[in-house]
Amino acid sequence: MNEEFAWLLVVGLQKKNTKKLQEINSMSVLKSKRKESKLEVIIHSTKVHDMLIEFMQKDFGIKDFNRYVQTKYAYGDDDFENYSKYRYLLHNFKIRIDQTASMMTSNLRAANTTYPQSIGEYETRRGYQNLAITNCEQIKKELQRIIEVFGGFDTFGVDINEFGPCVKAIEREIVLIKNWRQRDKRMKSYFEK
Repeated sequence: MNEEFAWLLVVGLQKKNTKKLQEINSMSVLKSKRKESKLEVIIHSTKVHDMLIEFMQKDFGIKDFNRYVQTKYAYGDDDFENYSKYRYLLHNFKIRIDQTASMMTSNLRAANTTYPQSIGEYETRRGYQNLAITNCEQIKKELQRIIEVFGGFDTFGVDINEFGPCVKAIEREIVLIKNWRQRDKRMKSYFEK
């Protein structure tokens, strides 16, 4: 009798849990139909920064640094194998990109923490958003400069194709910021009344 009761209890719980799972599944929304979060711009900026850090750790995709420097010397671009020059350039590119990406996220966080109650506060918020777009453009220019400095020798220099995901992520960040500014325009019309 106890075994029969236990079996009925287990079957009953399974049916009850199945109903709850069906309810939960019917409440979920497909990813393609979800609205963008208002914080998506900040979340994505952090992802962009992480992506750039990972890319910098790989030396921006330079295939063989030593061979690159030797090739520059062999082709007469440099008077001697100047390893320290290119290490210095690489190090400075990393510092500038990291600082600029950090400033981009900081400007977005500052804009997000500004809750406009007047036209002046609205302009301050918009200023932070504009600075974040400027930071994105600065990062793109730094990446372009890396291609100019370390490109040219296909076998040893940078692989231009590795820059694509970073540039696409930065461009998406710009679009997210511009969409955010567009949504904020409603506030401006409210303050101007």
